[in-house]
Amino acid sequence: MRLSLTPNQSIGLVTLFSLLVYNVGFWRNVAQQTLQHHAGNQLYLWLTLPLLVAAVLYLVLQLLFWPRVHRIVVPLLLVLSAAASWAVMTQNIYFNADQIQNILQTDPNEARAWINPRFIGWALLTGVLPAWLYLKYVRIRPAASQWRAAAWRVAGMLVPILVVLGIAAMGYQNYASFFRNNKDLKNQMLPMALVYAGIKTGYNAYDASRPFEPIGLDAQRVTSTAASPRKQVLVVVVGETTRAASWGLNPGAPATTPRLAAMPDVINYPDMTACGTSTAVSVPCMFSPETHADFNGNRAKHQENLMDVLKRAGVATAWLENDSGCKGICDRIPHRDIYLEAPKEQCHGNLCFDSTMLEPLKQTLTTLTGDAVIVLHANGSHGPAYFERYPDQYRKFTPTCDTNQMQDCSREQLLNTYQNTVVAQDAMLADTIQLLQQTPGISPALLYLSDHGESLGENGMFLHAAPYAVAPDGQIHVPMVFWGSKDFYADRGLDAACLKTQAGKPHSHDNLFHSVLGAMNVKTALYQRDLDLFAGCKVG
Repeated sequence: MRLSLTPNQSIGLVTLFSLLVYNVGFWRNVAQQTLQHHAGNQLYLWLTLPLLVAAVLYLVLQLLFWPRVHRIVVPLLLVLSAAASWAVMTQNIYFNADQIQNILQTDPNEARAWINPRFIGWALLTGVLPAWLYLKYVRIRPAASQWRAAAWRVAGMLVPILVVLGIAAMGYQNYASFFRNNKDLKNQMLPMALVYAGIKTGYNAYDASRPFEPIGLDAQRVTSTAASPRKQVLVVVVGETTRAASWGLNPGAPATTPRLAAMPDVINYPDMTACGTSTAVSVPCMFSPETHADFNGNRAKHQENLMDVLKRAGVATAWLENDSGCKGICDRIPHRDIYLEAPKEQCHGNLCFDSTMLEPLKQTLTTLTGDAVIVLHANGSHGPAYFERYPDQYRKFTPTCDTNQMQDCSREQLLNTYQNTVVAQDAMLADTIQLLQQTPGISPALLYLSDHGESLGENGMFLHAAPYAVAPDGQIHVPMVFWGSKDFYADRGLDAACLKTQAGKPHSHDNLFHSVLGAMNVKTALYQRDLDLFAGCKVG
């Protein structure tokens, strides 16, 4: 006797089985995380997460379920998910592309050490047996017509999408906070994690074979730079998750930047737009010669960037990292990871207070033998653990949200805590300017800009990384400031009053690449004068 099912019914059956059997380890870890962080406030998560996971799994299976092909795909997923679920339950394994690569490189001796009778029994009972039953007894009943089949297929994709959107819309804060704090848990959702990891592994294999492209091969310094006896030093501070609406120098913003506001020679750019809503996009984009409209992240991974062009032109380069990595931008220049050398009491994990970059910066400045561009990659307002981004002395706005569980805090607490991170960023920038002023023998300047902004509950949205086309203003409108010493203005022939006048115009991350080249007098065909902040304010 065979079981006659429609495609949607068959997908529903596999979804239910996977939800209950293959995700035991996932549900256990979800329970552990929620119980550690006030389970009573996670009621919405517990009530809706099974439905959300089921909807996502159902959608993934819809994309994989096709006539004839399903008789290979479904049994294969059942067997692989059985093996993977055992690894999750017994060893808390996370299945991402790195793990798949590790499995593919496992030799027979390693494999024998991993396989045991209980694993074999679990794989046979929950993987091989269901796969055999599926092949032997499940028959897919064809629709009465192709039109009806297409309609059911569309419905089978549309319904889970609407379920996911509905759950997210009603409880975005809960999900944003939970999965931001437990990023790797998604790599234990089976079999979705296996499907994604398999695709990513295949793409990585293709990506690794692509050639690397040098750029700016014609880059050279303009000879007039040799006229000054001072070393020309530009410090670029790349901020993290700081939004324009909370930047005290901007009109209508809270008083989060008291020290920069007290410096009359600091120029603020109130109309500044990011080229992405996440660090992984914005940082490669802003250091690329391409504008936001033309930027391609995959191409950028296989292409040199601003720091390479500067190095080729003879400008010394350095990168101080205090965030989630330089995203490949510093791979070919000297760089230091701050958390490896900062006092541990000033760090939380691999993120330290941004002020810990000052001493390494001082050391770098003293070793310079020529002109230089030094990048400080700050963690600024990195969430959701905003309270870990600043020491107590910058706890200006109260009450605060002293937990990474955003759903446990009021919006007032969350906003106050976030604004305290900006106060700390203001102090770090002011201290950096003072350090540059006190360093002899250099003609310094500083350019600060944040990589992207942040949502703090506006329209029910939190954190960042929204699709750019629909991203709210809070995620793409970011701060930027410039400070130059009198020597820098004199050596570069720049008019400070002109720069202040121009600052009110719209600007974007597109300006960084060309402005740094212009500030350091680097000539290359890549340079676009109309994107150089300084080009229109040169005198003489």
